[in-house]
This record gives sequence, C-alpha cells and structure tokens, in this order.
Amino acid sequence: MKRFLPLFLSVFMLISCSDDATSMFSNREHVYCAFDVLRSDVLFNVMGNYGQFASIRRRVVDGITQIELVSNTGLKGYYPSDKLVDNFGLGLGGLIVGTNNFGEPLCYDLACPICDRVDRRLTLTNDGYAKCGKCGVSFDLNNSGVIYKIPENADLPVKRGLYRYRINYNGQIVNAYN
Repeated sequence: MKRFLPLFLSVFMLISCSDDATSMFSNREHVYCAFDVLRSDVLFNVMGNYGQFASIRRRVVDGITQIELVSNTGLKGYYPSDKLVDNFGLGLGGLIVGTNNFGEPLCYDLACPICDRVDRRLTLTNDGYAKCGKCGVSFDLNNSGVIYKIPENADLPVKRGLYRYRINYNGQIVNAYN
C-alpha cells in the first residue's frame, strides 16, 4: 500500500484541481468566427488601439444578413457577408472584441450575463465599460469583464462577470472561439 501512496496522491491532486486556466472561458454558447481587420475600419481601430472595443452582432436588414460592428468610440460599420460569415457562431447576443489597456486581445458575449437573454445586449461606453440597460449593471472590459458597478437596491438573480471566449489575434485576423 505504501508504494501506491504517491500514485494515489498524484491522481487525487489531478482530479481535485479544477481551477485551471480554462475555467475562465465560457462554453455556454457556440462561438467561432474569423474576421480580417483589413476588411473593417472598426475592427482595425479597436484591435490596434489599447482600451478600445467593438460590438459584433448579426442583423437581418431587408432579408439580407449583415454583421454590424459598433466601437465604443462611436465608429460604426458592416463586415462583408458571405457563406462563411453567415455560419459564424456569435454567442448569445453577439460579441465584444477589442484590446484592453495592456494590449491583450479580449472577447466577451454581448448579452448581459445577469439578465441572460438574447435581447438584453450591453451598451459599450467610451471609457471601457459595458452597461446593461435593463438591470443597470456595468462591467469592466479592461479587467476580464468583471462587475464594475451594481445599482443601489438592485435585486440580482446572479452576480457574475461577462461570458468570456478565447481569442487569437495575429495582427490581421481576429479569431474568437470556444
């Protein structure tokens, strides 16, 4: 039995350690997309400037699917749609992508995690926060999407930060996925 003790302890440690780096990322909604920043001035600006973010959401206008992008500085544009873009998974309410104040590319779900509904999208502010118009909670986009401010007397069903997704950015292609 003594000679199996180190093996048992090693297996126990592996099983009991669930607080790994992957736990901060959400698998709740399907996310997979790849955007070329050279095809969108909105993405080009937010990925090249620290502390800027943009919302990305699918919209159907006159029967045509479009990908709408709106930056926290007010810049608005549309990403060219094709068959590949039409099949992108953009999470529950859309995506928020950008570069935090330290130059790290980040991606979050655009839906409020407190309200947890498709139609409860966040509004980006020019100072790096996202706010829900329904529950009033603000989230810090530069700090991993944690709750920044809760309105007084708010009765929230849950208190959690933004749903976060993995992102790669190689200087030209923004790839968000889970």
